[in-house]
Amino acid sequence: MKALRVRKEIAEEVRRKVERLGLKDRSRRIRFEDGYVIIPVVDGFDLEIEGAEVVEDANPVFRERRNFREIVESIAGHYPRYADLKLFGRVGVMKLPGELMGYRDRIAEEVVRHYGLKALWLDRGRHGMLRKPEMEPLFGDESMVEHRENGCVFRFDLTKVMYSQGNQYEKMRVARLVGDGEVVLDMFAGIGYFTIPVAKHSRARRVYAVEINPDSYFFLLENVRLNGVRNVVPILGDSMHVIPESFADRVIMGHIYAEQFLQNAISALRDEGWVHYHEAVPVRVLERPVERVRRAAERMGARVIEIGMRKVKNYAPNVLHVVVDARIKRLSK
Repeated sequence: MKALRVRKEIAEEVRRKVERLGLKDRSRRIRFEDGYVIIPVVDGFDLEIEGAEVVEDANPVFRERRNFREIVESIAGHYPRYADLKLFGRVGVMKLPGELMGYRDRIAEEVVRHYGLKALWLDRGRHGMLRKPEMEPLFGDESMVEHRENGCVFRFDLTKVMYSQGNQYEKMRVARLVGDGEVVLDMFAGIGYFTIPVAKHSRARRVYAVEINPDSYFFLLENVRLNGVRNVVPILGDSMHVIPESFADRVIMGHIYAEQFLQNAISALRDEGWVHYHEAVPVRVLERPVERVRRAAERMGARVIEIGMRKVKNYAPNVLHVVVDARIKRLSK
């Protein structure tokens, strides 16, 4: 956990600045230590502030506050699976299963009060291939947020585009797999979920980021600018039609309903390369994603040299979000 170590004389000025930027970690208390003020900041903090030294917070003091589970249990008497609260600064997004909808207003009122939120939204799911969110306002109307993770910043309107905080490890895992000088294709770039970490934390020569949703594409351009990455080529269009053949060393398929795009992904590879194929799969047919990749390669006259699958996260009851990593050699073009 990171913190800023500052002199007492400038501590208030620094505190106001990091709070204004949404970079203060509200779960820990500011404290005085060895003649300096220690101001906790979020992981991934990478700003240079005059007079402030970024240090590891070796002795954090956490605030006493109830978590979301405790709030729900105190009102509904239990905490069902798949209830969830995500915070983007002072804007919250809440998921409630049907059995909690009767307590919705009471839960929302306590969440807003407890976390000091400016706005709270009810997430009613995503729809269509564009994965557009359906959000119901419960309190306030602020929807433009910034989220920082893994040293990257993402700006977006949560009523227009989706954002998953549960894929943080997967984004960095793929970024670490990218070799020096690789050309990477992100077929469903969204606002830059994979594109930005790959561009920022690898030495990829180019990252081609294709996105069909104009709202997501707008924020993709904004996040490329915010993160200062210069090796990204954003493309507004449908991956089924705009991707050329034989140019990429690695293809990322981050959309969980994209089986019909597998042959396009394989055709985009040079003679040999990697495809990272995501899918939501019921546990009773857990081998289905691997089989789909193998069948697509066979139809393309390609050979799977190496293949593996890992769980990304739970998606729904008895349904997993998984990713298949496949190294594929094209035998014909």
